Amino acid sequence: MEAVTEYDSLTNGSIVRPILALSLPTLAGSVLQSTFNIVDLYFIGRVGTEAIAAVSVAGTIMMLIITGNVGIAIGSTALVSRYSGGGETEKLRRAIGSTLALAAVFSLFIAVGGPVLARPILGFMGTEPVVEDTALAYITVLFVGGFTMIFMILINAVIRGTGDAVTPMIILGGSVAINIGLDPLLIFGLGPFPEMGAPGAAVATVIARGIGLVAVGIVLSRRFGWIHPFGRHNYSLSLAWRIITIGVPASVQMLTRSFAGVILIGITAAFGTVAVAAYGIGMRIMLFMLMPGFAFAVSSAILVGRNLGAGKPGRAERSAWTTAFIYLGLLTALVIALMAAPKFWVGIFDDAGSVKDLGALFVYIVAPSFLLLPFGMVLGRSMSGAGVSFPPMVVTVSVLLGVRIPLAFILAKFAGLGAVGVFWAVAVPTAMEGVVMVFLFRTGIWKHKKL
Repeated sequence: MEAVTEYDSLTNGSIVRPILALSLPTLAGSVLQSTFNIVDLYFIGRVGTEAIAAVSVAGTIMMLIITGNVGIAIGSTALVSRYSGGGETEKLRRAIGSTLALAAVFSLFIAVGGPVLARPILGFMGTEPVVEDTALAYITVLFVGGFTMIFMILINAVIRGTGDAVTPMIILGGSVAINIGLDPLLIFGLGPFPEMGAPGAAVATVIARGIGLVAVGIVLSRRFGWIHPFGRHNYSLSLAWRIITIGVPASVQMLTRSFAGVILIGITAAFGTVAVAAYGIGMRIMLFMLMPGFAFAVSSAILVGRNLGAGKPGRAERSAWTTAFIYLGLLTALVIALMAAPKFWVGIFDDAGSVKDLGALFVYIVAPSFLLLPFGMVLGRSMSGAGVSFPPMVVTVSVLLGVRIPLAFILAKFAGLGAVGVFWAVAVPTAMEGVVMVFLFRTGIWKHKKL
């Protein structure tokens, strides 16, 4: 079959150009989403403290759903990028159809099961009654309208998998703008709109995502024709299973990181408010450094899958290494800036002297370990892009549960280092994961994965 040539620059010519062409729009999309979250919380905050608490609790539950959805997106991207790179049009359509079928099943499960399980989950989390009712109303809207989020995320993943990161960014930007515009109208009941309080923000989100879903659906149908997810020749149970088997380990990685983070906060809390504040600020600064990494990792996964599909494993490997080193260059500059004036950066969030002192120590200990982060993030996701996600999951889970949490207990409690011991428990496994992932990537096992 003749190879697809629409995005031929991904498999020919400069390697740096397609990396940037994929990474920058993906990063811009992440920034847009973060901006929306801040603005959304601002409007909800005008309702009252209980509303913020309700949305925060509901957000914790929604993160579990997003984690599962992202796993499906990673599995879908691996197949879509591989088949588009190899010009396998029929397999590409069936991979897209299988993705849509999984989205439909997942959406139905969330819409039906979510509202039923919401109250027991909120009770298990110890939510106060004054917060629970608002949280339940808010999250029920998101559950019932969850198909808009699920389908939009997965269709965007498909479009990115074919090499186009700009279109999802534009549509996401429009959706975010609509969401921000609807927020005050539905939360406060301006003009002819009803005053709904915090649940109004959920309604605004569902409407905005629904409009975005229509837009990405039109783009998808124009490029690949109408693909009914349950049409006889439009999906494949074997391809759907491949998407799941690739995506589940990626979801497990995300859940493990969240679980380890909760445990570390719990350990840190034993050493007082200053320790928690310093740890929280330090992790927020590190998250800022992580944001470009997510974009680079997604881009590398697409390029690896695309080039493997085109029969160019050497270029796939060079793409992954080049992406990792570009991110390393960016991180090096950020680490230097952080370590040159750590108290200044910590002071942006909390100007208390004790917090700045301990937060600066966090930066000194953790920031250098981030110089190995590109190899853990980018090379790990690159292997997932090739369809090999289980070995990277084993590395991540082993490092987080086998090293980070035990090390935090040992250093903080038994060695008497307190919060500083937790900081070292963040730094050491971060560096270790990067080193181990380099060795795993260099084995080349991912080059021979058949999808």
